Amino acid sequence: MKKEKTYASVIILITFCALLFSSCQNKTIKNIPTETLFEDGTAVLAENSSVDFYFYYPENFIMQRNDAMITVYINDSDVMNLEATEPNSGENFIIETKPNLSATAFTLPEGRYETIDEYWNEFGIPSFETVFQDLENEPDENLTIDGIDAKKYTYTLSVAGMNYKISQIVFIKKRQVYTLTYTATENRYQTYANVLSIAAETFKFK
Repeated sequence: MKKEKTYASVIILITFCALLFSSCQNKTIKNIPTETLFEDGTAVLAENSSVDFYFYYPENFIMQRNDAMITVYINDSDVMNLEATEPNSGENFIIETKPNLSATAFTLPEGRYETIDEYWNEFGIPSFETVFQDLENEPDENLTIDGIDAKKYTYTLSVAGMNYKISQIVFIKKRQVYTLTYTATENRYQTYANVLSIAAETFKFK
């Protein structure tokens, strides 16, 4: 259990600025548009040969990582000030936090987390509670992603006095858990939430 919590903590910290790992290896797909039109603008294709899925994201977002984990962000930052390790050093660290979306997949442990709720309640929430402060959950939503049952979990938390709002869409296929995770500060969450809805609507397995 201790080893599992440590692993979970590492995963969550990566999620914040980007998330998890994938064991999928598939050839890059062919003959699909690199862009598609939505009511509020153009969306751009996200896919590569290391994942078994693809989706689209708003064109005003910037690709940050495109491998076993796909991450996009928008250049609209809040600044988090962190005190230096030495209390009397008179220094601090500044961290820019930008609204971002990460798409990830990883293989579930054998015999564990047979359902989305089991994964979330036994792994997700306990993991967050070991790392972050003031965790509050909103009611979850049932969704369908490319014909597969999914759930959207939304929650708020605080880090170093800054409040964040995060939505994760979670679904499972063949012992792989997939997540689409949208992270933003609370005051920027609603402004860019369409990145998650577009990704969910256009997500397809190869």
